[in-house]
Amino acid sequence: MADQRMRELTPQEIAEGERHIITDELTATEIQALVRNMDHSKKKWRHLRREEFMEKLKNENDKLYFNFPSLWQMHAEDRLDATFFEMLALKRKIEKGETTEQQASVLMGQRLFQKFAPATVNPNAAAPSMSYSDYYKKFGGTE
Repeated sequence: MADQRMRELTPQEIAEGERHIITDELTATEIQALVRNMDHSKKKWRHLRREEFMEKLKNENDKLYFNFPSLWQMHAEDRLDATFFEMLALKRKIEKGETTEQQASVLMGQRLFQKFAPATVNPNAAAPSMSYSDYYKKFGGTE
């Protein structure tokens, strides 16, 4: 398992980040496109050593890296799963006015509880979520 410890950003990283932070809110489709672009980078640079690989991913996917760092990190470490697509589907519903942020938050919280709470606490615990790549193969990344 990858090292998931938090670290402090250097002053150089902070300055670099300030140049790449966007102020516009991205749509679910735009976020999904950023992740798909990172898929291509991951394939392109998979032959490199980890440090070089991560640097190439960062450079080619700076919008994702600086604006959605947790998403970038999870995808770089192959920890994204179908939950990502569930969240995108909820974001699309919010964008269309089919649900509110509050309702989507409650629903996602319930789904995550069912998925991750131990069976002793939650007798309805679900099976582990489908991996990101398996989900993309099966559904093409859309719901």
